[in-house]
Amino acid sequence: MEINWNEKIKESLDRTEFMAIATYGDDGSWVCPVQYGYSENLKLYFVSMKGSKHVENILRNGQVALAIFKTERFADGDVLGLQLKGTARHLDNESEIEEAARCYYGRSGEDFKTKVQEHMDENAEWQFFEVTPSELWCFDSRAFGEKRQKADLSAINLPF
Repeated sequence: MEINWNEKIKESLDRTEFMAIATYGDDGSWVCPVQYGYSENLKLYFVSMKGSKHVENILRNGQVALAIFKTERFADGDVLGLQLKGTARHLDNESEIEEAARCYYGRSGEDFKTKVQEHMDENAEWQFFEVTPSELWCFDSRAFGEKRQKADLSAINLPF
């Protein structure tokens, strides 16, 4: 069966604006829900406060795991979601923050250019972070039954 990963991943991402991000720190693992945006090449962006536990963990160890899924099932009871692992990092230069703002605020149709400056100062309350996935698994009971399928990330080009 030929899988259109761009279509399937985009459908999954567009079903919800939240993801669960798992980080690891000195006291073990930590999971936190965050609102996110995404780029055409599947970079994931979120904003968080620098003093939060998941951010402190990311600043020490950028390895993360993510789950993206809508809690409501399809009408026939099927489910669709993504599980990813990758690397997260804090964004601190203007061009990267502008790209993150385009993807994050652009989902809701906001003018992202008006938002960039509020994230530029290293002392700003809300900072941008980027996740670069290294592995992605899709669970789509409509297409795969009860098994997850590993996606080929090399050819991802999502319509924005």
